[in-house]
Formats: sequence, C-alpha cells, structure tokens
Amino acid sequence: MVGVSTRQLERLFARYLGSSPNKYYLGLRLEKARNLLSQTTLSLMEICVLCGFKAPSHFSKTYRKAFGVPPSRDLGGSNLLGLRK
Repeated sequence: MVGVSTRQLERLFARYLGSSPNKYYLGLRLEKARNLLSQTTLSLMEICVLCGFKAPSHFSKTYRKAFGVPPSRDLGGSNLLGLRK
C-alpha cells in the first residue's frame, strides 16, 4: 500500500472521516447508486451491478437502511422491472 498498516489506516479513517474504510466505501457506492437512480434510465438491476452489489436483495436492504426509502422509490416507474422509459 502506502507504507501504512491496515490497522493504522483504519485509525486514520476513523479519525478524519468518522468511519471505517469498508463503511466509507459502502457509502460511496450507495451515493453512486442514488445518483444513477435519479439521473439515468438504467434498471434497478443494472444499477445494482454497476455499484458492486451481487444480490438485488442486499442492495435494496442496504439502500433502505442508508436512505430510509427503498431504491424503487427513487427510481422512475417502469425501470423497476428492467424496462426502459
């Protein structure tokens, strides 16, 4: 890496970002998903895969926990089933 141990990197993340590296990265992925949901006509499944989630159920559960609404709420109508607008 950059001459820093894994534990030291975790401490630095906690100190400066208030989060673990894994949680920070998950937050980045969820923000990307939120942007794609609102700004594209990609299907929920496409967004799930693009943001690194292997299971749509895990993506939906994680998204709901982070934002308080299911991803389908932020997705425009017919995209839920993978159809284009």
